[in-house]
Amino acid sequence: MSEILDVKSICKTFLFEGKEVLVLKDISFSVQEKEFIGIIGPSGCGKSTLLELIAGISRPDCGDILKYGKSISGQAGHAGSMPQEDLLLPWLSLLQNAILPVKISKGDEKRALDKAKSLLPDFGLEGFENYKPWQLSGGMKQRTAFLRTVMTNEDILLLDEPFANLDALTRLQLQTWLKSIHKKLNLTIILVTHDIDEAIRLSDTIYVMDSIPAPFIHKEIVPENLKTEENDYTDPLWSELKLHLTTKLFK
Repeated sequence: MSEILDVKSICKTFLFEGKEVLVLKDISFSVQEKEFIGIIGPSGCGKSTLLELIAGISRPDCGDILKYGKSISGQAGHAGSMPQEDLLLPWLSLLQNAILPVKISKGDEKRALDKAKSLLPDFGLEGFENYKPWQLSGGMKQRTAFLRTVMTNEDILLLDEPFANLDALTRLQLQTWLKSIHKKLNLTIILVTHDIDEAIRLSDTIYVMDSIPAPFIHKEIVPENLKTEENDYTDPLWSELKLHLTTKLFK
């Protein structure tokens, strides 16, 4: 695999009640093509801010973000983003919501429709293409939102706690589904989550962030034998890794 993203010593400051607050400090990491990165950290440490910087929504105050060796700092259109809320438009059908990025960018809607329809079986949405969001379950809404993110045709996808609002069973089902779709579609994904089990279940590499000003304080490569379909929370190695990451979070 070749390197697709290189985040180099970035920092970010915000103005809060008339004072500058350093949120991110000296964040550096790289992402390989088709890699699944998990980022965990305490609430308010700047995880979502980091995704916004990678997405080009805002620009870092120092450092740089490179994609295939070229700076993309402050430039949108180099990664697809999926927020915590599904943000589906209630007056549009599932399929119309899915191709919205192509419609907004005035791309080829017919080609986009053909592609979205071809992906419906993989997303468990076949037969529901004409349903409105209010007719879909929570899990189906999230899969539709993820399909919409895939339809941006970006080669890096940024997921900001996409399953946080779902019940435990649906969340577990979608984690299993996301794990399989990541491999099937050869996606490069950066996931922000508060759920250590979710990070272990999905990630190739996990980064732990400290409280603000937040640097990365730990990098963990998830063992290969925890990436099989049979892995579960009862595996002693899983429990050991979870305890290790928890200790890093609450040192």
